[in-house]
Amino acid sequence: MGFLRTRYLSFFNTSFHTRLSEQALRIYQNSSRDFGCLRSEPYSVTTPIFYVNAEPHIGHVYTAVLADSSARFHRLLGCNPVSFSTGTDEHGLKIQQAAFHANKDPRLFCDQVSGLFEVALKKCEISYTDYIRTTESRHKQNVHSFWKVLSEKGYVYKGKYEGWYCTADEAFVAEDQTTVVKLLNGKEQRVSMESNRHVEWFSEENYMFKLSALRGELIRWLKSGPVVQPVRYYNLVKSWLDQDLTDLSISRPCTRLSWGIPVPDDSSQTVYVWLDALLNYLTVAKHSKCDTNIWPPTAHVIGKDILKFHSIYWPAFLLAAGLEPPKSLIVHGHWMVDDQKMSKTTGNVVSPQTCINLVTATGLRYFLLHEGVPASDGNFSIKRMVRIANSDLADGLGNLVNRCCGKSLNPSQVRLGVSPSAFESCGSPGSDLLSLLEFTPDIVQNEYTQWNFYKGIDQVMALVRGANSFFQMMEPWKLNKEGKIDQLNATMAVTLETARVVGTLLQPIVPSYSERLLDKLGVPREDRSWDFARLRWSTTNTPLIAQQTVLFPRIKFD
Repeated sequence: MGFLRTRYLSFFNTSFHTRLSEQALRIYQNSSRDFGCLRSEPYSVTTPIFYVNAEPHIGHVYTAVLADSSARFHRLLGCNPVSFSTGTDEHGLKIQQAAFHANKDPRLFCDQVSGLFEVALKKCEISYTDYIRTTESRHKQNVHSFWKVLSEKGYVYKGKYEGWYCTADEAFVAEDQTTVVKLLNGKEQRVSMESNRHVEWFSEENYMFKLSALRGELIRWLKSGPVVQPVRYYNLVKSWLDQDLTDLSISRPCTRLSWGIPVPDDSSQTVYVWLDALLNYLTVAKHSKCDTNIWPPTAHVIGKDILKFHSIYWPAFLLAAGLEPPKSLIVHGHWMVDDQKMSKTTGNVVSPQTCINLVTATGLRYFLLHEGVPASDGNFSIKRMVRIANSDLADGLGNLVNRCCGKSLNPSQVRLGVSPSAFESCGSPGSDLLSLLEFTPDIVQNEYTQWNFYKGIDQVMALVRGANSFFQMMEPWKLNKEGKIDQLNATMAVTLETARVVGTLLQPIVPSYSERLLDKLGVPREDRSWDFARLRWSTTNTPLIAQQTVLFPRIKFD
């Protein structure tokens, strides 16, 4: 290892323009190369269940693609089992009102919109193992069972609740968390300071949950490790827990909310939609087909707008019931559209189908993960999406592979075995590319593990740029014309081995694209796990698979 470190450090002193960044070197030096612990236990990842009051948009898809990439990555690592759940949240006052305005029965309304989510997720190649709907009987049974456990443990009592209620957030809001704003029509309206949404005054008798009694346990959970990531959201949760917690209303009168799960033994009350919704994770775990216990979840992937529900209410419910809270919450920002907030009012909500029609699911997934930085809001732009897809997937990697697989340079249509002598015969360009090839997989693995998929993609694309530079420097078309067959074969072997490594590393990001690439290179299915995501010496030639289509057709967009 000392020899390798010395060699890599000297590499950073070269002027080769595709060398890894100093930041990448620090990541490598500070990260552990032993990821075996990831394989020793099951991996369970979830998205939130999406609310069916409106059709899916790219914000939903980003959450799902984040979770999906992590699930695919851990499958490649060999974790067993890997559980990945998603689905739809179908109860609550917003659904009741949306169904009324659509002049539809709530159940039929939910069936329709949930179906749209399911189709969108499948089109985006989301590899979930369970699609949960809160209107399913298995979930209703679980909610009733959990309610009874909370009651038996003394955490539920009946009391009168008065306060400001935000229907859009399905939550009561404290007086000091509201403010009065002036609307465009000159009228005044009280809104939640957190979400800027309208609140109304309600006074009603509800069942209450003793949230205040669990503050100490919640603080201990938060301090137990990096359970909320990135750190900016950890700090936000900490600030909430630095204050006293008030008890939480966990039911609504059925006269106001009829579309939901009735409280056990009291049909006059409906279970609070967030208690109902959060329990989906437990429903999935209880009905998992895995032989291994998958509780607690390894990671909940959520948007920042639902952080309080997942970081305060959800672990409190679990702790009260005597269950382990989740191991981690992976929180991400929202998506702007051309620097404006995405909203139905503005009319700039981006449909995933619109993107798929233009750049395919591969292009959409790649853009979202390339541009999405969990700690901050993303900015969606159609033009930028097309430009990035063309630059990286069509012109960068796609064009390189197509040139190497063309019959003019590769008449035998094989992927030649690669050995150290192949890199040596290519001189300095070969040495530079070898350094990139040996270094990149470990950095990418570390970034994927840390949920920094955008950083992992950057490192993969640095390797692609290095391969393109190498190819241009070696000028294989000249080698072919001059009859320098040994050097030509070395150039082709080195380039195609780089393409194989890149295709393996990109599997969690763009699965169907990677599959086409690895198929084209003749890589056996059994040789596509993460163990193969690095340079492999071999003297065996592998026939290429004839394919008529290019990996990613360049997109024309005015």
